[in-house]
Amino acid sequence: MAHYENQSDMFMKRAESCKKNGDRFYAQAKQTSNKDQYNQLMAQAQAHYQSQKENEAKAKAKAHSGKTFK
Repeated sequence: MAHYENQSDMFMKRAESCKKNGDRFYAQAKQTSNKDQYNQLMAQAQAHYQSQKENEAKAKAKAHSGKTFK
């Protein structure tokens, strides 16, 4: 946990990572011609986007704001 200044920072980094992964799966889904693979990739993208929203909410929550790991 020493890589983060506080818990809010950790959740924002996670949100950024989830967004990046969601964008990657979305792009892969748009490039495939296989309907089953498209559905699978879109489901993965949506799961990552949902995780992004959850982590952003946790970063803004009062329960985590200002708390440090030290």
